[in-house]
Amino acid sequence: MANETLKPALIAQETERRLTDILEAFRRQTEPIASALQAITNSTAMRQLITDMDRKQEIIRAALGPMEELRRSGCFEFESPLRRQMEQMRQATVNYEARFRLPEVSEATRLIQEMQNSSATTWLKSYQESAANLRQAIEAMKSPWLDTQNALRSFSGFAELQGIGQALRSLPTFDDRLVSALRQELGDWRQAIKWPAGIFIDPIARTAFYVERGLNPHLTNFPAPAFHESMSLAGLQEASVSGVEEYGVSETENEDERQGFARTNAAHDRLQRFETHVRRFIDRQMTAVFGTDWIKHQVPGDMLTAWREKKKKAMESGEKEWPLLAYADFTDYVPIITRKDNWEKAFKPIFRRSEFVRESFQRLYPIRICTMHARIITQDDELYLHVEIKRILRAIKSNDTP
Repeated sequence: MANETLKPALIAQETERRLTDILEAFRRQTEPIASALQAITNSTAMRQLITDMDRKQEIIRAALGPMEELRRSGCFEFESPLRRQMEQMRQATVNYEARFRLPEVSEATRLIQEMQNSSATTWLKSYQESAANLRQAIEAMKSPWLDTQNALRSFSGFAELQGIGQALRSLPTFDDRLVSALRQELGDWRQAIKWPAGIFIDPIARTAFYVERGLNPHLTNFPAPAFHESMSLAGLQEASVSGVEEYGVSETENEDERQGFARTNAAHDRLQRFETHVRRFIDRQMTAVFGTDWIKHQVPGDMLTAWREKKKKAMESGEKEWPLLAYADFTDYVPIITRKDNWEKAFKPIFRRSEFVRESFQRLYPIRICTMHARIITQDDELYLHVEIKRILRAIKSNDTP
């Protein structure tokens, strides 16, 4: 009976401990955002931030998704010194999100006409949703998404996001036209990139890096509920990829040890499932062309040695044995696919150009690093994640179809 009496108190104590841990983790990971918001909130620059669509807005954009996640978790209802320290950051994003609303029907019609006459959306005009379908998507939105201070830019971002979804549905995923079009919206990632270390730790630095690469910031400049709703309407945010258990990845593996927030965990899970499909695809293609022993002959020697070392250490620690390819790193896939003989005989008909493959995987690389270290994921990260995984898996599936 005493144990039953103590149980609620123990549960409350554990809940408080976990919420404190969550708040502390969030505070550490968003410290660059919090410091920037505090500086601009305590000066007249805050008004400038709210009215201008310049680089300062990256601070707010980097905070929108994580702050929404923290609100939904109930952390702001939990009294603690950490919570009070973050209240100013929360208020800054609330003030910013108050700018957004749902458009009137007549306003939407006018904005559609203005957008169609704008050169800013030239690439989409051939693949874009018709005005009727775009209007249908607008009417389906339940969350405020139109920026009252930059209505046309905001509307253009929404329409272009829908256009990307339409283009991915109607064109081969590695078609020259689609690749070129996406490059205008997501940036040019073809060349090898020397990754700035700060982007893997600092969300603002990562957001700025994406814009420098050429990301159109209007694609993600929405409150979190509106962003996810618009992504879903565009067909970009779909059900999670299946097949996670093959090649040593389990749905429940280390679940209790995972840290970070729900969005980070969801991105991590999706990437794990994606890598499972990529490994299975590489194995299938290479086996068909080079035979079952392809790993011994078609993988660079240093890479093969690293795989064997990882497998040995895993088995020595008591883990289950998996195929050697299961021990590949994320950065190993492109060198295998684009190796000259592998490319010509196994992969060129699917991806068409090796630079297309490199570009897609490089867009995913920062998210892969951040999810592996339980760091917060921004809406920019989510856009790259969903677009590129969808493209690559569609190409793989098309190759599987007789």
